[in-house]
Amino acid sequence: MADNTQAHNYRLTLVRHAKSSWASPVPADRLRPLNQRGRRDLPQMAARLAGRLGCPGRILVSPALRTRATAEAFVEALGCPPERVRLEEELYEADGERLLAVLRRQAADCRHLMVVGHMPGLGELARTLCGVPEDKFPTCAVLHMGLNMAKWSRLEPGSGRLLWYATPRSEGLRQDYA
Repeated sequence: MADNTQAHNYRLTLVRHAKSSWASPVPADRLRPLNQRGRRDLPQMAARLAGRLGCPGRILVSPALRTRATAEAFVEALGCPPERVRLEEELYEADGERLLAVLRRQAADCRHLMVVGHMPGLGELARTLCGVPEDKFPTCAVLHMGLNMAKWSRLEPGSGRLLWYATPRSEGLRQDYA
């Protein structure tokens, strides 16, 4: 179990997009819409976590349709102003190293970032920062970690501490990946 007693001066929330449809006849992967399960789970997860998360200082979103739809639901549930959302082309198909590089370019005055993206990159990033198994990141899962650092450019592997995570099937918030 993560050490949750320590104060963290930065926070990072990772959100995997809600379940998308493989059956939809779209010309490109990035245009895949949410499927019925994704449309059901997404508003429930966003509402469930709204009081727990607060509005992040910045929300970085992959430009894929499914990640944009996921981010929109969280922005609405969290009451975030739309100007905090940034579509980041680099997040689409990014691996953990690329996600880490994107995070390191963020402004130091932004103390809470949310990233809405894809597997396997989000899982790789979670493993790199706080040691959680990367295969435990189902669709619409949310992982929230605390970080102790001077600024985002100083983000290093192992610097995160899992505070909690939630999935559409989990009850409440979990503090471990058992």
